Parts: sequence; structure tokens; C-alpha cells
Amino acid sequence: MKIEDWFQGLRNRAETIEQKWPKATEQERLELADQLFYLRQVSDRVVDLWLQFEERLSHTIRHVKQWEGQGSSDQGDQGVELKELQQELKKEATVAEHNNNGTEEQVHAYEHLFRRGEGFYHLRMYPDAKKCFSELVAAAPDWETGRLYYAYSLLFCNDKGQAMREFRLLCKSASSPNIVSISYNALGCILAEEEQWLEAAQAFKASLEAKPDLPDARFNLALCYYCDGDAQEAVDESTKYLEEHEHDWEAQMLWLRAAKQLQGMDETAELEPPVSLRLPTRELDSETLQEMAALYEAVGNHHRAQICYHFLTERFPKEGWAWHGLAWHTWLISGSKRAATLMKKAISLAPNQADFLFSFGWMRLFDGDIEASVEAFRHILEKDGTNRLAQSGMISAYEKSGDIQAAKQLAKSFLADERPSIQSLGYFHLGRLAMGEEEWLLAEQYLKRAEPNSGWLQEIPVYLQLCASKQGKAIAFDELLKS
Repeated sequence: MKIEDWFQGLRNRAETIEQKWPKATEQERLELADQLFYLRQVSDRVVDLWLQFEERLSHTIRHVKQWEGQGSSDQGDQGVELKELQQELKKEATVAEHNNNGTEEQVHAYEHLFRRGEGFYHLRMYPDAKKCFSELVAAAPDWETGRLYYAYSLLFCNDKGQAMREFRLLCKSASSPNIVSISYNALGCILAEEEQWLEAAQAFKASLEAKPDLPDARFNLALCYYCDGDAQEAVDESTKYLEEHEHDWEAQMLWLRAAKQLQGMDETAELEPPVSLRLPTRELDSETLQEMAALYEAVGNHHRAQICYHFLTERFPKEGWAWHGLAWHTWLISGSKRAATLMKKAISLAPNQADFLFSFGWMRLFDGDIEASVEAFRHILEKDGTNRLAQSGMISAYEKSGDIQAAKQLAKSFLADERPSIQSLGYFHLGRLAMGEEEWLLAEQYLKRAEPNSGWLQEIPVYLQLCASKQGKAIAFDELLKS
């Protein structure tokens, strides 16, 4: 039997226990528990035997090299992989080579400790790895790769304080640029987890100074800038990263989020997307397509947002949100003839999603079908009488049908809401209704009261400019935007 088949059999047995457990009787669970205990014993025995084999293999290789006159200098040719600290990123940093600065006698004497600790580490048995590497660095303090493993083992045993001390020691004393870079990167990740963004960014920069081509440090620096609100720097660093890793979907999402953050800070900011993000394609990851759609929505690029949602409906044909996005942007581009069918599809897939029904009512309202729009809004209000979105739709429907008093009465109910944003929405509705009646001073007063909590109501500066103009006031548009 092949070893792969044997392990597959063990996996199947574990999976069977997991499947049977929820419906098993008490007696059956006792039997399943016995099987589980047996599998645990098998696992422990396999690990122990593997470590014995690894030690024997390393010993044999070392002696064969000695007999062939190679000594132990070729230890530097053996690559080692270390797991990166920050779990969310799920990346790997590669320690390019062993950099054993100890004497040849130390290498011979303590290689078994290194190999054993390395084995424990890769099996995620971090307490055992920590013990081995603690002995190693005590006996051979200049063994840099061993100390790096020791630092990571401490970290994964939740001893962050001691881990940071070991990483800092390596940052200052290691001769290998790889180890210096990885140590600074690990420090940056620890600091970023504690939201010490400035210190984390400095650590990531130091990592890149030691080894400019370490990709994780570049990505982490961009992420650190984004989390700290430095949108332009986040865009710049993620762009550099994507020049070398253009299909990394996490980096693509980071660039899109940073770009959206930058647009929110400065609407005039000009963004040149990386090559892989200049046009939506089917090859992009689903989450990246969603982020792209959100960015295009924010900047008003409805054609590209429509393409994103088209690809998303192909991947998620039973998800209402994908069809809703496609329907909405189709409507903004070409009207409701095609969009209405798409919106009905979204509603059929998610009948309890009030936003979808509101969108359908809004489309009908702008088509002049007031009766259909009112029916949609009322259907929402029958289930949720305080739904402000549906009430806003009703205000617009009353306005279009000429029932201004009903519109005003409903808008004034918003002012009693405890939420400042809803109060602002009420004042906005009242200001807009006053403009329709050419009561410019009253409209201006309402709109100014709406301003403090209305960053999402982009029409207010334009409406205030119109009110000022109608009253013969000279107010600069830029001044309104700053208010």
C-alpha cells in the first residue's frame, strides 16, 4: 500500500467519526471516542517515528558529505520556510538559506537539535519547537536561523514579549539580509496587530531596506498605511507590489479599498489602476470584482461597475445581490426596459430584501409609473412601517403626484428620529420641497440644517448654490464645498 493511500484511509476514518457523531447514541459515541483516541495515538506515533527518521537521515547526509569532502558548509543550500505571523495575510516568507555563523564543531554538535526543532515547527508543535530552539540558541547563540525559528516559536506560543526581544536582537546583529528583513517584518506584524501603525510602518520600511524584494513587507506596509488612513501611501505601495505580483487578489482588493479611501478624502485625486485592475475580467477573483464594482460605483463609472456585476452573476446565479447590482447599473446606463427584468430576478431570489424592492420602485418612479412605485414602497412599509428608505420613496412619489402637503408631513416625521443622519435627511427632503415651491430662503434654511450630518447627500452644495443665486447672493461654489 502506498503511504498516500494509508493516510487517506486515516483521514476517511476521522471524517466518518465526525459525520456519525451528531446522531450517534451514547453507546455509539463511546465506541467512536475509542476510535478517535486510537487515531490520536496513531498520529502521535507517526510524528515520533518521523522525527526519528529525520534525525537519522540528517546524520547520514552529514557523514556522507564529510566522506565526500564537502563538510557542512553546504548547509546554506537547504531552504527553510517560515510561516508569517499575521494570520489574516496567510502568506509565507522564505528564509533563503541557512546562515550558520557558529563554528563547524557547533554545527556538528547541535544539528540534531535544529532538525528536531524544525520538525516540530513544521508540524505546528510550537511548545516542543520552542524547547528545542531554546537549547540550541543557548548552546550556539550565533546560529541565526535557529534563533529566527526560536523567535517564531515563542510568538506562536503567545510569548510576544520574548519573541519581540529575539526579533530585535536579530534585526541588530544578524549578518544575513534575509533574516534581518524577515525579523523586521515580523516585528511590524506584531506592532500592527496592536494597531501601532507608525511603529509598524517603520519596521516594514526597515525590512525593505534590508531586502528590497521581500514581497510580504511591501504588502504589509501598504496594508499598514491603509489601516492608518494614509490612503495615498497605501495606493503607492500596493501599486509597487502589484507590479511584481499582478494576480495577487488580496493585493488587488487592498489597492481598490485604498483607492476608494483616497477618493473619499479627495474627489479630485487621479488614480491610475495597476494593469491587472484597469478593466474587469473573468479571471479576477470574486471578492476583487466586488471591490472593483464598489470603487466604480463610488466614482460614478457605471459601465465598468455593470461589467463587474455581469461577471458576478455568472459566478453567483442564485445570489440576489449580484443581480441587483447588475440591474441598478443597467438602469443608470440605458433605462428600465432591460433593467426591470434583472431587478425582478434579484427580488425573486431575495424576496425579503427591502432594498431590492425599493430599487424597483425607484426605477418605476423615474419612468413616470407612480402607481407601481407607490405599490412597491407601501409593500415595504407594510412589513416595516419605519423604513426610512421606503418613506423617502413615498415623499418623492407624493411630490411627483402633486400632493406636496403629504410629502411635507412625512418628511417632518424624520425630524423626530433620534439619529442625526435621519434628521438631516428630513431637512434635506423639506429643503428640496421648498425649492419646488420656489421658497428659496426657507429651502436654504432647511438645507443648512441638513448639512452637519449629510456627507452622503452630495446634492446639498449644488442646491445651496441655487438658493443663493435665486436670492441674489454671491457665494462661491468652492466655499460651499468647504462648509
